[in-house]
Amino acid sequence: MIEKRKIIRVGLKERKRVEQEDLVAIDKPINLFINDKHFVTLFASPKNIRELVVGYLIGEGVISSLDDIERVSVKGVKADVRTNAGIRPEAAKFLRVIPTACGASEDVLEFLGKSSVSKLKSAAKFMAENISNAFKSLHLASKVFRQTGGAHAAALFSRKGELWFCMEDVGRHNAVDKVVGRGLLEGVDFSSSFLASSGRLSADIVIKCARARIPLVASRAAPLKSGILAAEMAGLTLVGFVRGPRLNLYVHPERVKF
Repeated sequence: MIEKRKIIRVGLKERKRVEQEDLVAIDKPINLFINDKHFVTLFASPKNIRELVVGYLIGEGVISSLDDIERVSVKGVKADVRTNAGIRPEAAKFLRVIPTACGASEDVLEFLGKSSVSKLKSAAKFMAENISNAFKSLHLASKVFRQTGGAHAAALFSRKGELWFCMEDVGRHNAVDKVVGRGLLEGVDFSSSFLASSGRLSADIVIKCARARIPLVASRAAPLKSGILAAEMAGLTLVGFVRGPRLNLYVHPERVKF
């Protein structure tokens, strides 16, 4: 996921140009085929491709559950999924519209109403301190980001704040897909977990997590208006600007205890 590249570093104060090596994050086009037909190409970090594919298909609503997948074969940057279930290719196109929706709330809600996400009814409670501490663990686990500054990270935590696993990718959506995919492949009970992300929380990120039945999503970054509306609709607790001893609760704050 990392390679060395020769660069020229310019110091404006010193008015110097210095040749040196730097570490950069690698991204590649991942070609996803469903039943031997090309479905989509995702630019992503070329690692944990199986998890990426499973999380993407579930999170986008293309398939309904892991049971719909008979087999996932990965060879290099090509992934082939075999399924007997009816797929919904239009669902993937739908989520790509959401981040650009910038009109009135009613317009965004009309889009969200087409996402077919059932409302979360999780009774799980989370301590604010555990949510805050999770981001220390997320930072320590974000090795590619710390080396290159060119990756996003997402991680799944238990209700008590225990780190289950962290996934990195050049794209914030891909990082979330990889977490969801790994959780599904390992049979994780999402209903008593929360997801921590390094990226901003837009509607498509929220909907991916809601489809996986994750009741709380938090980020060091800001939520977007579409993300707040999506979380409200889906019954998902949305937490933003988790920085040190402070965090913001946007919707469904009843799951967070102090």
